[in-house]
Amino acid sequence: MNYYALPLKAGLLMQGKRAEQVDIRVSVRQNIRLILKTMPLEYGFDLVFGSVLNKFQYATPPQKNGEKKWRVELREAVRKNLKYLLMEYEPRLKIDDVIIDLREPISTENTAIVLVKVEIKGYVILGRKEAFHFPDSELDSETQNIFPLAIPVGNR
Repeated sequence: MNYYALPLKAGLLMQGKRAEQVDIRVSVRQNIRLILKTMPLEYGFDLVFGSVLNKFQYATPPQKNGEKKWRVELREAVRKNLKYLLMEYEPRLKIDDVIIDLREPISTENTAIVLVKVEIKGYVILGRKEAFHFPDSELDSETQNIFPLAIPVGNR
């Protein structure tokens, strides 16, 4: 069974051509990326859809709690949110584990970029269970599943 590729290229449809189709594993990976890249409240028909990961974009870590505690809280919030969203919006998967890894910040002029690696382990349901791992070796370097999270750090 094939699924439509994301993003859907409407231009092809307007030209009377068929939309690109992909297999279930590619479709699931594309849907995970869509969930991760969508801001909460961005999708007007379903206000729950979207990752809280985006909520932390340009958010300054609280000074009184310290960065270590903030990183633990961020990691757990994103993990719980993503696990819920996958159970709710990706019924083709059975999730065993969601792992969020926050890399050390890379400083630019006024901002630090924290790389967030998302790892999902589970099974694709195809009438039978097949192991699924996100990201996996089928991904090329352009679609690596590390997301930049810009954190303001003030003037240096």
